[in-house]
Amino acid sequence: MIGVPALARAQFCRTAPLLMLAASNPALPAVGSLHVGVVESVVTYGAFCSLEGQPGRDGLLHVSHIDPSGGRVEVAEDALAVGDRVRVRVTSVADGKISLSCRGVQQGGDAPAAWRLWTPSHVLGSPPTARTLEGLECVVLSYSRSSGAGGQAVNKLSTKCEARLCVAHSPWPDAVKARLLQLGGATRGGELLAVSDRHRTQAANRKDALEKLAALVADAWRPPKVRRQRSGLSERGKRQRRDEKRRTSEKKRGRSEGRRGLYEARRKVLVAAAALSLSVPRLGVPAGAAEAGAEAG
Repeated sequence: MIGVPALARAQFCRTAPLLMLAASNPALPAVGSLHVGVVESVVTYGAFCSLEGQPGRDGLLHVSHIDPSGGRVEVAEDALAVGDRVRVRVTSVADGKISLSCRGVQQGGDAPAAWRLWTPSHVLGSPPTARTLEGLECVVLSYSRSSGAGGQAVNKLSTKCEARLCVAHSPWPDAVKARLLQLGGATRGGELLAVSDRHRTQAANRKDALEKLAALVADAWRPPKVRRQRSGLSERGKRQRRDEKRRTSEKKRGRSEGRRGLYEARRKVLVAAAALSLSVPRLGVPAGAAEAGAEAG
């Protein structure tokens, strides 16, 4: 009968290789999981990032998946540098190779400055309405005498409304604030101004001014869509273009041959008719009489 120490020794001998293999080959990250990646090297087609919490694991962040907003970065060195910390999502794991992406991932405070200006749509939510703006502390309403509609009360009652939004004190992400300051209506002090004196009452002008201010905020709420400029035709597009040009050429050649064949047939008929009219004598005139008369004349 095998003793207890011998049995424990045998079990250890069986499990030791598996433990050593597990230690040298940690578990792969799950597809869709979020990690903090540290840029280890930057190449032309992307960057290799080591995953925190996954020792010995690194993945490729392709150049087409670097921009969180979904745009394409032409050169990886323009967006990333060695040592940068970015939040990435695991998109695929195949044969021990990990593919990473930053698309749609909100970045933290340790990310590059340009990346912190982007916020996902589900985090932003819907833009504020006029009623929401009226309750914010960063929105200040002031009234003055109106020169617009008012009838007998024109220039006598303070019906004109002026709504000022202090962008720096607004409770919105930095990306929205940056886009608001880039609007044409922003003042040097970093404020958005909306004025209304269309109506005769103070309440109607206040509502109109807040709606104008809400429209300005809505214009800058979403990031502009990235437009990709085509640099040239793909191989498939070139092949389709060549095939289309060949078909058009064959169609035109067929039309030309048809017209040419009809012209040749007409010409042959006219030549044959002319030859026949010369060879046939006129009615009532001998064959040589016409020539004799022409010589006599």
